[in-house]
Amino acid sequence: MNGTELLLFNETFEKRIWGGRKLREILHKNAPDEPIGEDWLVSDHPSAESVVSNGPQAGLTLHKLIEKDARRILGSIPKLTPNGRFPLLLKVLDAADMLSVQVHPDDEEARTLGEPDTGKTEMWHVLHAGEGAQLVYGLDPSVNAGELRQAVDDGAVERLVVWHPVAAGTSLLVPAGAVHSIGADIMLAEIQQNSDLTYRLYDWNRVDDQGNPRELHVEKALRAIHFGAPPPQPAKPLAYDGDGARCQVLAACPRFAAELIEINGRFVRRTDSRSFHILLVKHGAVHVDGAALAPGEAALVPGISDRFEINGNGAVLDYYVPDLVEDIVEKLQNQGHGLQQIKALGACTF
Repeated sequence: MNGTELLLFNETFEKRIWGGRKLREILHKNAPDEPIGEDWLVSDHPSAESVVSNGPQAGLTLHKLIEKDARRILGSIPKLTPNGRFPLLLKVLDAADMLSVQVHPDDEEARTLGEPDTGKTEMWHVLHAGEGAQLVYGLDPSVNAGELRQAVDDGAVERLVVWHPVAAGTSLLVPAGAVHSIGADIMLAEIQQNSDLTYRLYDWNRVDDQGNPRELHVEKALRAIHFGAPPPQPAKPLAYDGDGARCQVLAACPRFAAELIEINGRFVRRTDSRSFHILLVKHGAVHVDGAALAPGEAALVPGISDRFEINGNGAVLDYYVPDLVEDIVEKLQNQGHGLQQIKALGACTF
């Protein structure tokens, strides 16, 4: 594959009540000088279709490329969503203030509720965290729907959720059905199913700039929550020989895998045209198939490609759709990692 086949996209910046300015201040992005909460980097969602910014496909949306030749973009393993969309969505989130306590439905519940999108499992990798920063993920397993509903009415949800201190480098797979929130002074990369379904359970009693509280979705949230499930835990990355790079698997489930590739020189990854790869530069100066990418910039290696090459000195997050046995279990077992360690990479079943 030559460099012209790599796909770069224009970014979409979304203003949020909880947003900040770290996209400008830390990642030096040309974002509006206002509270921006989300930077949509690679998206085929109807509300924000990414537009190619390089090469012969410049000006076309990712969705148009999917319509022209889905297999070329996806590779042999990934499947389109039921609505014929690219399966994943990549964002960078900047939380200057606490997000709402919320939950996303799984695919089955989304269908049952007649939602236009699929369910939403997501994965976070923290890029910046201020002193004392915390994430919310999961409920106390002993809490039932009635107790949670009462806590919502009493404004006391924070007593029933699980809090965890975080630092830059923390990774967490957040399965659909898990209650969660991102705390203040955190910027993170989020890979997720291509869905925009969020059910707000509690919003800290705040109001928007018009003095109005944001809409809550308590009834849908109570239906979507997987009560009794153990709270998700931060990932314990598992390393493998990357042939020129230090590679760590951060999370893996049937929807996606996430890896951190630390490069000092040249690294070639052979993909055998099995899956697309979404690459997000975490830090450093790197070139992907000849294209220079700065921290916070992303690129899509189409699935038709059988390899890609990274040169430079830095770290890159790599997201793709795996064959869990071949791409994750066997590869990590060959490096001496046990099956229980591998299963702990995510809340999804191998």
